[in-house]
Amino acid sequence: MSIDLEQIRSANPIEQIVGEKFALKRQGTRFVGVEHDSLVVTPQTGQYYWNSKGEYGDAFDFVGRHLLNYSTGWNNRDATMFMEALRYLAQRAGIDIETGNDFHKSYAWAERQLVQRLHEVLLATPAALDYVTKTRGWQLATVRSARLGFMPQDKRKLLADLNLPDKWRDVIAKFPAGMIVYIHLERGRLVYLSGRSIEGKRHYNPPREILGERRPYYNHLYSADAERAVLVEGQADAITFGEWGIPALAIAGMHVSDELLTALRQHRRLFVALDNTPDAMEKNRDIARMLGATAFIPRLPEGVKDANDWLVQGNASADVVQDVLNKARTWLQSEIERVAFLVGLERKDAVRELFTHAVDLDEMELSEFRSALAKLGIKGRVFNDLLKAVRAKTEKEETDDMPQILGDDIPLLSPALGFQKDVAIVTVSVVERTKDKKLNTQPYLVTSSRDLVRLSDEQIIALNGKEVALRVMPEGSDFLMRWRFSDIQRFLKGETVEPGQVFAAVHDLFTQYVDFRSEVESAILALWTIGTYFYTMFPAYPYLALNGPKNSGKSTVMRVMQPLAFNMVSTSDPTGPSMFRLIHYTSCTVGIDEAERYHNPKDPGMQQIRQLLNSGYKQGMPAIRLIGEDMKPQAFDVYSPKILAAIAGLEDILASRCIAIPMRRTDKKMPSFPPDFDGAAIRHQMYTLALTAFPYVHTNYFDRPTLHTLHNRSSELWSPLVALAAFFEEQGGVSGLLQAIATAAETDEQISQGKALSEREEAVLQALELMTRGQQNVVWIKAAALREKVARLIGQPVEKMGDTQWIGHILKRLHLLDEVGRKRSMEGMSYAVKPLDVVDMMRRYDVAMIYESR
Repeated sequence: MSIDLEQIRSANPIEQIVGEKFALKRQGTRFVGVEHDSLVVTPQTGQYYWNSKGEYGDAFDFVGRHLLNYSTGWNNRDATMFMEALRYLAQRAGIDIETGNDFHKSYAWAERQLVQRLHEVLLATPAALDYVTKTRGWQLATVRSARLGFMPQDKRKLLADLNLPDKWRDVIAKFPAGMIVYIHLERGRLVYLSGRSIEGKRHYNPPREILGERRPYYNHLYSADAERAVLVEGQADAITFGEWGIPALAIAGMHVSDELLTALRQHRRLFVALDNTPDAMEKNRDIARMLGATAFIPRLPEGVKDANDWLVQGNASADVVQDVLNKARTWLQSEIERVAFLVGLERKDAVRELFTHAVDLDEMELSEFRSALAKLGIKGRVFNDLLKAVRAKTEKEETDDMPQILGDDIPLLSPALGFQKDVAIVTVSVVERTKDKKLNTQPYLVTSSRDLVRLSDEQIIALNGKEVALRVMPEGSDFLMRWRFSDIQRFLKGETVEPGQVFAAVHDLFTQYVDFRSEVESAILALWTIGTYFYTMFPAYPYLALNGPKNSGKSTVMRVMQPLAFNMVSTSDPTGPSMFRLIHYTSCTVGIDEAERYHNPKDPGMQQIRQLLNSGYKQGMPAIRLIGEDMKPQAFDVYSPKILAAIAGLEDILASRCIAIPMRRTDKKMPSFPPDFDGAAIRHQMYTLALTAFPYVHTNYFDRPTLHTLHNRSSELWSPLVALAAFFEEQGGVSGLLQAIATAAETDEQISQGKALSEREEAVLQALELMTRGQQNVVWIKAAALREKVARLIGQPVEKMGDTQWIGHILKRLHLLDEVGRKRSMEGMSYAVKPLDVVDMMRRYDVAMIYESR
């Protein structure tokens, strides 16, 4: 097992760790040493920098150097030293480290070592070091703070002995040698790598299918809550502003998305300083206009093309740069200057546009706007009339209650469990204490960006800078309290989970209490259970069918799954209206016992449940119900995971929506499942996994069609489990899982398409051939005798074969039975079998004949 470095890091805020040794004072979003003003701590990134000493690092590095007194002898690649720092921080946070746990297996450790190795390659390569210190003009302290790396020709040493996810190994393999490597960090974790050649002018970004879309580059001083920051074009410019002590981020050729614009508006002042060329200056104005009042446009000196050129050619100092930023103009001020040179209709339209931006100005800004417009000849009554007209138009638009059509650009998510490519949400209920000392059960959203969002009556909300629409409005209820608030807080603070450990925890619980025929069946159950936390991502999600005689473990599987699966409810007698509403509002997993009774056409009470089961395995197949006294039709989304337990099997339509798990009576002494097991710890792991790992699973499902060769209904049912199996094998180290699931899926496809028979079906044919051998005419076969013969052929005690109802299903499926070919007597059911039909069916499926010894 591995140690969760991210949990330990997030439980020890860097400002607290440094503050235990040196007094700090807050400056904006950073902390600076009281006695050592070159000591800078950035909580947002979890890093500290001590420029005068040339030190930088995170909480582990600071503890090693200053609290464990290794000083300059500290080496974060020394396992003994690092483990000492790790134990110090774990003990400080009250986190137990189990004996035998290995931090080397942590992805966080491997990514950390990869970044360090790339950086050491740069420091050891004269050409690369000359490029960053001479060509780019950065001090060595800036190079170290930025953790700049260099990609060597021989990459084997970079990857040796590191437990890296496959995506990073693929990135390194494809990354061109001879390039400076820019390290993209978010919340202290490696999220992206980009490159720039030291010869020529070549840039590199990894393929989208490996790392996704390009990411902004943040310099080492940037934080999302910084009071001011600079937006630049290239990574080198962002690093250059870091040289001057200024937070900056680079769009690096990206399109400036609405999400990024929303994030940038959080800064009190954002300076837009892309390259100093006509095209880039026009882009400056466009971005500043979209950002609004917080955006400023600095004017770089004539003759320099960008910030780095300003440093190298102009030898600009930090004071000079601060002065230029101090004189920067807002977009509105810059636009007024531009309008002064326009004439005619173009000028008239531009002035009208200016006034639309003046509505939200405060008194001081409006006074400056009035003075600037006066220089254009727009003053007095004309100015007042124009401003009044714009304000009246704005007020009319704001008070207009006409609803807007919801556009396709706003995703419609299930609040209980919703996924888009870049965002995931889950609804939980939290008990609040009101001002009048009462308790209120309130629904909250927990998001993949580790935010806790209190839900109001608004169905359209902003998440990660984007609007999303909630399909229904969830209500606070005890049913949604399956994620403990203390565990939610751990997630919000940055706790992560190891995928392989999550799979093992679920899988081991099933195998501890249930005796399965093979390991693949327990693996399918574990994957399916974990998949209930991802299922709304998929267009369809299979039902599970537990088929077997009494006392074969079906109820035990249900009991084990009950505390684990997403919002699971179990019942043997569900009612249609209650189940429709429960699934619609909570996306719950449904466990149904005695499921064979729902295909009884003589039971009218089961009609609604049959509709629910036939529609609920796939998105876009709502159940329509007539509601209220006016019988108004309403669509209920009944798509959810369902597990069905049956002795006699399911009818064909329902069975075609299921992955079957044959159950058997055990001959082992299995422990009883504890009735007080609540599963909270494992549920916490699965909630965390769903909100952190969903991009990997999404990519596996939608972008990797070669993971399997399934078709039609089999592809629809098995693809979610294949995508999950690939994730756990590649990201969790569960060896052989993907092949096992793919093989089971292909076998199931062959059986469902009639290309192959199950073990029991083959045994039925062989038993029938033995019992009718030498006969030409119809032979009446007693079901009990056939069951006994089949049990002997497959090596099972007859009492483990259950009752004889399954025999009729198999004979019908093999086209060996018609409606008149059965009769019931005191000795049970008998079936009319034609020997030639049996032999023909064995030939078609290549089933071998059995020759019993006398």
